[in-house]
Amino acid sequence: MFFCWLFVSCENDLEQVKTVTATDDTPDEIVNNMHTIYSDSGIVKFEIIATRMEKFSGEKELTIFKDGFEVNFFKGKDIIEAKLTAEYGEMRPNEKLIIARNNVIFTNFVEDQTLMTEELTWRQATKKIVTDKQFQIINRKDKMKVFGVGMEADETFSDYEMRQVTIEKVLEDK
Repeated sequence: MFFCWLFVSCENDLEQVKTVTATDDTPDEIVNNMHTIYSDSGIVKFEIIATRMEKFSGEKELTIFKDGFEVNFFKGKDIIEAKLTAEYGEMRPNEKLIIARNNVIFTNFVEDQTLMTEELTWRQATKKIVTDKQFQIINRKDKMKVFGVGMEADETFSDYEMRQVTIEKVLEDK
């Protein structure tokens, strides 16, 4: 009799468990060791690699990469044109924003230059990348370093508007 009572008393209602354990801060989806490839018409455009992705749905749809992420941008087949890494990231699809924070490094392999800052926002609607933080750009091709506070660029980093700029250029003896 005791064993029959034990089996009956251990039953859990999944809806009741969800109600008790889920809060507004609980992600709707969690993916560990994520590797996602985005393509257009069968051509790979970029890939996102992250240790952990947390996705929240609803009015304020949000995807968070708390443990950092890496984005590789492709040009043609299998050629990585640029790479973006950061220790924290957010994707806000309703606002068409991607925000990278903490040790942000964007390397453009075609131009042989690297941008470093603490925060970078990619405004997908306007195709602009902006920061109001300190930044440094190392251009190995032109042997130049650019320092500043505040920058706006197109998403290919070919057209810039920078503020409070200091430039260091290596001059070669001939």
